[in-house]
Amino acid sequence: MIRSLLICTILFGLLHEPCWGLGAADILDRVQHRYAAGDFEADFVQESHLKAMGIVDTAKGHLYFGRPGTMRWHYKTPEEYLIITDGDTVWIYRPAENQVMLGRAVDYFGSKKGTDFFTKPGELSREFILELAPKEFQEKDRYVLRLVPKRERPSLAELHLFISKETFDIVQAVTYNAFGDKTTIRFDSYRFDQGLNSSLFVFEIPNGAEVLQQLTFTDK
Repeated sequence: MIRSLLICTILFGLLHEPCWGLGAADILDRVQHRYAAGDFEADFVQESHLKAMGIVDTAKGHLYFGRPGTMRWHYKTPEEYLIITDGDTVWIYRPAENQVMLGRAVDYFGSKKGTDFFTKPGELSREFILELAPKEFQEKDRYVLRLVPKRERPSLAELHLFISKETFDIVQAVTYNAFGDKTTIRFDSYRFDQGLNSSLFVFEIPNGAEVLQQLTFTDK
């Protein structure tokens, strides 16, 4: 037992990886391999805890991710709206108001890599300090990664990714901002390499729609 503990301690010092399983970089590599298959789609449930207001908002919908850097979030409840980007332009459409907010993806997502967090998970290590959450926070069937931005961002203080140990799907993402707000997004019913049509990631503005220029969301 003592010899085993000594070996474990030496390996931890050399490799900076926990002896009870894969290290954070290895997990992210396997996630990268999983999502390298191509485009994908999934259902999602989003819960937003707004600390200052003491409220919790819940929304459900379906998302599509394509390449390079394209995605479509279709919120269905409690109200319908769309967030669509072709990698350069972002459209936010609210059908009930027939209103479209139009702008640059880099401004809305705060990074040129903002749309790659699922299609290119390996990019995370460039912008975040990556580590495993402490062992006591790990789950039986899921790895939990903790990511902290290398550059201070009021809108994103910390990100936790919950990853299936069986499939290496990202099954949940939890973000915290500098104001104490927390947003949890759970993903289910993944379908990979669907050959999604590129038209999903371009929005045709309806006749008569009110078009607003998007404000800048970057953290400067």
